[in-house]
Amino acid sequence: MKHKSVFLSSLILPGSGHILLKRWGIGIGGILLFLMEILTIVQFIIPTFSLLAVKQPNGSITIGAEPYVNDSFIILLGAVVGTILLVVFALIHYTFALNARKMAREIAEFGKAVSIKESFKAVSGELMPNLVTLPKFLLIITFIIIPSILSIIVAFTNYRMPILPPAFLIEWRGLENFARLFTDDRMSALFRDTLSWTVVWTFSSSILVIALGTILAVIANNKYIKGKTFFRTVFILPWAVPAFLTILIFQYFFSKLGGMNSIVLPFLTGQAYDMDRAIGFLIVPELAKITIILIQGWLGFPYVFILVTGVLQTIPADLYEASSIDGGNAFTNFFQITLPLILISVAPVFITQFTFNFNNVVIIYMLTESVVKPIGAEYGPLETIASLGFQLMMKSRFNEAAVFTLIVSTIVGVIVLFSWLKTGAFKNEEVM
Repeated sequence: MKHKSVFLSSLILPGSGHILLKRWGIGIGGILLFLMEILTIVQFIIPTFSLLAVKQPNGSITIGAEPYVNDSFIILLGAVVGTILLVVFALIHYTFALNARKMAREIAEFGKAVSIKESFKAVSGELMPNLVTLPKFLLIITFIIIPSILSIIVAFTNYRMPILPPAFLIEWRGLENFARLFTDDRMSALFRDTLSWTVVWTFSSSILVIALGTILAVIANNKYIKGKTFFRTVFILPWAVPAFLTILIFQYFFSKLGGMNSIVLPFLTGQAYDMDRAIGFLIVPELAKITIILIQGWLGFPYVFILVTGVLQTIPADLYEASSIDGGNAFTNFFQITLPLILISVAPVFITQFTFNFNNVVIIYMLTESVVKPIGAEYGPLETIASLGFQLMMKSRFNEAAVFTLIVSTIVGVIVLFSWLKTGAFKNEEVM
């Protein structure tokens, strides 16, 4: 039996190659699986896909044929699920084809093939861990992949208030929503300002968190520091307090009546507190941006502190002793021994700080209302792409939120992927 013909036969009809090899059990199983695929395609996938683009008498292309009869969003969801099912079916066909070709080769070489039961026994040790992690992949598909695909699709529609199904049908608009970023002055200015601030916010707050956590960890673990346990406990206390509570405390502290204006500045300058001359740290947009970065530095550094502290415990003391013999000092030890070993171990985790701060909505949402908005502006100057997407979603402007999120998520995703590849995180599995 030719291996290629068995492979192609199973690729088209799962189980057919095994039947040709007289492996009846798995062959019949493959045929039954194929019949279930056909039933799913006929009963679910084809009817759903047929409603995905319906031409209306006015020339518009809608998702669904009639309002109230067809729910455009449900049809979109069904189309995404149907596409995923088609991919799963293709993988099943390919798996059957590979197995049939393997059996054909074993029969040609040894006169018999390893049975399915024997194959399961051989891989039973690998099978169990994969079965245990299977629910996690199903949850990822349900709560991350499907919503992500839906948000991408929505960027090409007019899905926003008042076009809400099932009372209205969602229309396909192609690249119209993206074009508005360049042709609509209001949208263009909003996107430009938000994007520039998001880049500054993401990189500034992340660098501050990483630098502060690393420096404090190195200092707290220095051999000349007494009471290391006390310092380690104190430095992780900010992590134990709920973030929203810390943000509210800082909001009052930096207000015109707060401790910064009434206690700290009078102490540093020697001038009495004056309400009229108090600085609006969270009122003036430029000051508010600096203040919110500093607050995020306080909120985020304990996590990096704990990570780096763990890495420092694993660095052999022999390295520093050898460096001392060669004339090394604290400066060279840090940049030539400590920092490289820290980066090798936790660089991928440092990169996640950028994605976390990019998607950090809580602190922006809680502080943005106190900042003075420019005259006529709909949104505050502290809004980032993520928080703006959240605000647009809350106002049912789903297509605009999807456009903002899609463009910048793509940029950030490429940067993060490039950084991960450069750090070698995918090559060294022991890093994580």
